[in-house]
Amino acid sequence: MKKLYLFFFAMLFGAVACTDLKEEVLNEQDGEEILADSTNAANLLAPAYTFLRDLQSRGAGWLVGETCTDEVVFPTRGANWNSADYRTIFTHDYTASNSYIKNTWNSYLIGFSRCNVALYYLNKMPQTSKIKQYIYEVRFVRTLSMYLMNDLFGQMPYREWTDISFTETPQYLTRAQIVAKVIGELQEIIPLMAEKGNVAYGRVTKAAAQMLLAKVYLNNQVYTGSAPEFSDGTGKWAECISLCDTIISSGKYSLADDFWKLYLSDNAAYSDATETILPIIYDSSLGIGGIPWVNMTLDYNQAFGNYKTSNLWNGCCTTPTFYATWDQADPRFSDTRLESSTGFNLGFLVGQQYNASGDSLFTKDGGRPLKFTPEFSNDNSLEEQGIRVVKYAPDPTTAYPGASQNDFQYYRLTDAYLMRCEAKFRNGDVAGALTDINTVRAKRGVAVYAESELTLEKIYNERGYEFYWDNSRRNDMVRFNTYCAARYQKTTVTPTYKILLPVPLTAHDGDSNITQNPGYDSF
Repeated sequence: MKKLYLFFFAMLFGAVACTDLKEEVLNEQDGEEILADSTNAANLLAPAYTFLRDLQSRGAGWLVGETCTDEVVFPTRGANWNSADYRTIFTHDYTASNSYIKNTWNSYLIGFSRCNVALYYLNKMPQTSKIKQYIYEVRFVRTLSMYLMNDLFGQMPYREWTDISFTETPQYLTRAQIVAKVIGELQEIIPLMAEKGNVAYGRVTKAAAQMLLAKVYLNNQVYTGSAPEFSDGTGKWAECISLCDTIISSGKYSLADDFWKLYLSDNAAYSDATETILPIIYDSSLGIGGIPWVNMTLDYNQAFGNYKTSNLWNGCCTTPTFYATWDQADPRFSDTRLESSTGFNLGFLVGQQYNASGDSLFTKDGGRPLKFTPEFSNDNSLEEQGIRVVKYAPDPTTAYPGASQNDFQYYRLTDAYLMRCEAKFRNGDVAGALTDINTVRAKRGVAVYAESELTLEKIYNERGYEFYWDNSRRNDMVRFNTYCAARYQKTTVTPTYKILLPVPLTAHDGDSNITQNPGYDSF
């Protein structure tokens, strides 16, 4: 089911694998012969799609977006994971020199630039219906990179894809300008994009663009707020509701009956058949591996199947703050389907750990019982401290234990229900919000709420139950005004200016016209 990347690789290798070695002289000045052949279009499209994989990066976007929240932390463990950059993102003591914030800024702008290059050359090709669809898809990815720059940094240097005069200074867009461009671009391409079923699994569809626009509207009160609070702007609840209505009523997607099948290592077919709107797809056999989910969280001594001790790094965990929000009877909290082959459950790993034979495990450091505890120290944790999370399930028989091949769940239909729920509640339609959240909860097999029980906090928690470790938490925390609050191992209230991350020092080194976000030390 890895159709998209198999397609790209076929196109790439097909373009170079040739048994006829007769020399062909090309116009090397502008490549007109290549551009005239639309079969080369996939080669131009591939880098934009490749950028999507960076959204799940352990060295950039995913790490920054999750470790500044209560969902994920990489505590120092003696000499291991001893990085101030990890620790300060979690405690919100980040500065413009943080390497992971730098990587994230670079990643999102590289994605934007890749899309500009693709658009420049795709627009030079014969404008068939296929080429036009490619262009709309690249425009979506480009718009997504702008949305992410706005969400994290509130500004960006900007060039139109037609602007190839790189000696000229780019524009520098403010948060309001980025939001306006994102909305305008999405409104323009949505009517033109293909729906699910008309393009291969993994390709961007109309619903993906509608999801992104719905997210812009859901966060509009934040994005149009006045500094430094960023939460007193204009809500666009009706617009968000309308887009979610369209996605849900399209009949193209259905809520999954089995939550955990969405996160198994072979999740493509089930994801495609049910609720996944935008997957980011992987295939380790092609060298396209995802984040090493289990490697970076499991203890060294939790080896299983083809995952050896050397493959496991005893790193990240979750916090007691997030753990305390859970009803542990919720099926999304824990699932035992892989215990017989791995020794551990999916979901949250707490307490004594066992191997696949049922034997108790011990720490590598000192031989203590391997009992994962809610408590940990961000500055210096014991080996067994911190509750571990395994959401993207491993394949114990994989030949590639260094990388996952689970397709990443970037947008799902559940998010359309919960965005609509939140927008309705904030817009005064409590009964409508109740129907949406209870539709999700009933599908997940947990007790539904009475109307008198529903609060914004319950909606916020429901988003945590569905999308934990999917890089949604920071955006949610800002919107629900929990991002700045003190919490476990972050003992002070974060100044509101830190809702936006600092512009990296390296960005200013490369372009002295870039200005630092308010509140941070100037360059």
